[in-house]
Amino acid sequence: MKKIKVNLKNRSYDILVGRGLLRQTGKFLKSLSAGRKVFIISNRKIAKSAGFLKPLTVSLVKSGFQVIYHELPHGNEKDKSEAELLKLWKSMSQAGLDRSSTVVALGGGVVGDVAGFAASTYMRGIRFVQIPTTLLAQVDSAIGGKTAIDLMNAKNMVGTFYQPKLVISDLDLITSVPPEVFQNSFAEIIKYGVIRDSKLFELLERYGEIFLKNLENRRLTKQDFLFLENVVARSAKIKADVVSRDEFETKGLRMILNYGHTFAHALEGASGYKLPHGRAVGYGMHLAACLAHQMGLATTGFVIRQACLIESLGLSTDVVELARKNRLQSRVLIDLMFRDKKARDGKIRFVLPGRIGKVEVVTLQKSELALVQNIFKKLGIR
Repeated sequence: MKKIKVNLKNRSYDILVGRGLLRQTGKFLKSLSAGRKVFIISNRKIAKSAGFLKPLTVSLVKSGFQVIYHELPHGNEKDKSEAELLKLWKSMSQAGLDRSSTVVALGGGVVGDVAGFAASTYMRGIRFVQIPTTLLAQVDSAIGGKTAIDLMNAKNMVGTFYQPKLVISDLDLITSVPPEVFQNSFAEIIKYGVIRDSKLFELLERYGEIFLKNLENRRLTKQDFLFLENVVARSAKIKADVVSRDEFETKGLRMILNYGHTFAHALEGASGYKLPHGRAVGYGMHLAACLAHQMGLATTGFVIRQACLIESLGLSTDVVELARKNRLQSRVLIDLMFRDKKARDGKIRFVLPGRIGKVEVVTLQKSELALVQNIFKKLGIR
């Protein structure tokens, strides 16, 4: 097991990465001096169909905890609505949770976002633990304390910064999913390679496709799990380091974690959130690379190399096909970008790459948006 520290003084916490960790959750929570009641938030597919709820409950009960379970009904972005949040608050109140209680998010990014927001606001904040069940959540959303719900077509518009007390990343949970779910998660790992870690990028180029093939054939080897542990731990460490130095995204450093996300969030909104987040980030990174190339920041070689890795890991950079299927319009996408949390004073901020391992934040004013419109036009978005 690997342990990564998120250093935030009195809000510091550990990220545990390894196999067989779910069945040790009771022991981990006991070390936090948690109160007796544990409130698990998940959905049916994760908790029951995948079989994760039972071993988690057994571990907690054996350690002396009382377990209450709340099931989110949709199993998708709809669970981050105002209506579902209200139901969740009521369920927490009916369970008699107090300030010594612990909320456990058992699931991917959606579960973690809404569970974290509920924990941060119930009684002005109670203990919160993340057990991410997707690769995407283990390397990104479960780390850093961002919580949120959606408003209309504005993703993550209402939220808090609220750090968990612990993140338990059990690799056995994420390898039981279909390969296409795993592919959706690789976008955030590619992101880490581009913004901070050229060796991680090279590791993905060298072994990522082999891993996915073995996963599809259900023949994961010891080498596959070592690759996975390395990928998750390296990604988590980058996120932890950035969050430790810029927890509330006020110094500009944490902005680099949004590489590809300005475009991605607009694409998700324009699709009515039917486009999975990881795939949206894949498209978003490609669009960001194209914009960087047009502005003279990145070479053609970079654009091609990144696109090749994205495609090799089962994602897509075919924005033309995406635009055709979803009838995307540049006017709608740009309007959604202005609603993005990273927009300031009528300006849109982009994280743009220069080379593998280095990015910069660029602000475009309305008068410069022709650069973005030109990218859209070249890719078939009118």
